[in-house]
Amino acid sequence: MRQTSLCVQSDGRLAVGSQDGIIRLWDTKNQSQSALLKGHTDSVNALCLLSDGRLASGSGDKMIRLWDAKTGAQAARIEGHAKTVMALCLLQDGRLASGSEDKTIRLWDAKTGAQTARIDGHADSVSVLCLLQDGRLASGSGDKTIRLWDVKTGAQTACIEGHAETVMALCPLPDGRLASGSEDMTIRMWDAKTGAEKARLEGHEDSVTALCLLPDGQLASGSHDGTIRFWDTKTRAETARIVIPDHPKR
Repeated sequence: MRQTSLCVQSDGRLAVGSQDGIIRLWDTKNQSQSALLKGHTDSVNALCLLSDGRLASGSGDKMIRLWDAKTGAQAARIEGHAKTVMALCLLQDGRLASGSEDKTIRLWDAKTGAQTARIDGHADSVSVLCLLQDGRLASGSGDKTIRLWDVKTGAQTACIEGHAETVMALCPLPDGRLASGSEDMTIRMWDAKTGAEKARLEGHEDSVTALCLLPDGQLASGSHDGTIRFWDTKTRAETARIVIPDHPKR
């Protein structure tokens, strides 16, 4: 069984979404499974913690479901996307943003489940969403672009081009830059205000599918090449590498 998404809960438990459509909650202290959240009928591709402590999940069944993480009960089911839900992101105003293979981004009232906005612009699947420090929403897509959006008006404020393949991962950096990872095997850093490329990190031998900022300021990247690499975001140097044993190569 393949795990497809992760999210830390407010009580410290880890939510894990899987291809079998089940979300499993794990106690990270004793590594025991504490709950099963069942309802999705396809792979759980995205998880997001809401401001009220509930858990949101997006799936290949086109649904977004909201869960009471304490009881495991489904609190709401949100319908609207025409294809697989690929990404979720909590906005500063408490709304939930979702990205889908139907090429749209939709904004939802997390309390009522009502759709408050639909954002069109991408020419292919929306694969990743990320909240910037200034409150704008960044989206990466199969159309190879990163787009920045004003979530109050739904207006596109920038279209960043440069990647040669699908943008799979986004991560805001403390200095205002935006890091992106792509199926073109590169990590790029952009000025989030101007959209200018500021740096390119090369080394991975397959798609870069995940990015995470560490407490010490380093950037961690995960790839289908079976490695996790660590980067100094100032010097652009690779500082360390973890090779995952028996990681299946594509």
